[in-house]
Amino acid sequence: MHSRLMFVFLLAGCPKPAQPPVYSTPTPLPEMTFADLSGESRTLGEYDGKVVLLDFWATWCAPCRESLPIYDQWQQELGEDFVVVAVSVDERLGPVPNFAKQNMPNVQVWHDTEHAGAEALDLPAMPTAFLVDRSGNIVSQHIGFVRKDADPLHEEITTLLAAPAP
Repeated sequence: MHSRLMFVFLLAGCPKPAQPPVYSTPTPLPEMTFADLSGESRTLGEYDGKVVLLDFWATWCAPCRESLPIYDQWQQELGEDFVVVAVSVDERLGPVPNFAKQNMPNVQVWHDTEHAGAEALDLPAMPTAFLVDRSGNIVSQHIGFVRKDADPLHEEITTLLAAPAP
């Protein structure tokens, strides 16, 4: 499965227009466990009650290099009720810490060590970002990244942040 997944990501990692959100109704985010950069197990349950931008990326992904610094800026700008969790799907963790330090020092960086999260969410391309509401529901999926699509995503995030907590 890993080789098929990586082949799909390699094909999809080419710059192309971002795709519109595909979730028409909020969908519960499946439970998934990732590892942080120190190897500790992490889950999105740690951020219950917060708006989360869950972004799957890789160091070799050109659109990711454009999106992640923007998401890092949003993390600083939007405050403690918003969390960016950037999940690397790189086969090896080796290049991830340095890449993260240079491009997104304010973002939670995790690693999908077994690609279980990527498979559970059936990632169609790199990058793919999921916007998760305060109740843990996926409200939109953003496939690929082009700069012009950042403003509508930012607007979606601020709308969720303005909604009352459950």
